[in-house]
Amino acid sequence: MPLIDIQHLTWWYSQQNPLFNDFNFRLQEQDFCFVMWKSWVGKTTLVKFLIRQFMPPRRTIFHGKDDISRYSRSEVQKYRRNIWVVFQDFKLIDWKNVEQNLYYPLSLTRMSETERKKSVDNMVEHLGLEKQRSHLSPSLSWGEKQRVSIWRALITNPEFIIADEPTWNLDRESSQQIADLLIKSNKEWNTIVVITHDQQLVDYVSQRHEVNVVTIE
Repeated sequence: MPLIDIQHLTWWYSQQNPLFNDFNFRLQEQDFCFVMWKSWVGKTTLVKFLIRQFMPPRRTIFHGKDDISRYSRSEVQKYRRNIWVVFQDFKLIDWKNVEQNLYYPLSLTRMSETERKKSVDNMVEHLGLEKQRSHLSPSLSWGEKQRVSIWRALITNPEFIIADEPTWNLDRESSQQIADLLIKSNKEWNTIVVITHDQQLVDYVSQRHEVNVVTIE
């Protein structure tokens, strides 16, 4: 059974310009999936549907067997705790340093203080940011911010993460570092959805790792 199953989603802000026309999409556990867009229109709406920020039509978006349009408020909150979105603008907390930004999602879990500290230490080492661990997020480069935001997404081991244009505004070297990080994460059994226009990113990952690519006109 797929983690997410979108069936025949049709949606528009105006009937003359539908964003989705009988759109179908399946996300399996441990998938690495690219959702490619031919225009800038619609990708933010898809993210909002996937996290149930927008209410989808009945019987179009399923989480396992559950129609997410029927979720109660408490069920929506529980569902969202199993997802993490990596945004284009990173959503790091400016007044917290690298270590504190990584620690923050763990503070919402039932992990012990020792386990939290160990997880953060491991993440800082993986990121190669030992020298920057006490730096506030505004002082980081764009590539460093994106690496921190991705590992912050992964540190609580969510069911899947959604990366929205993760290489936006990055140079080629930084983009490849982000791609390598996502590949490594997927090999460690994390389920990844990347929403992007970046064909070079798709080509780079596809040459090194098994991926699914869904294109939306």
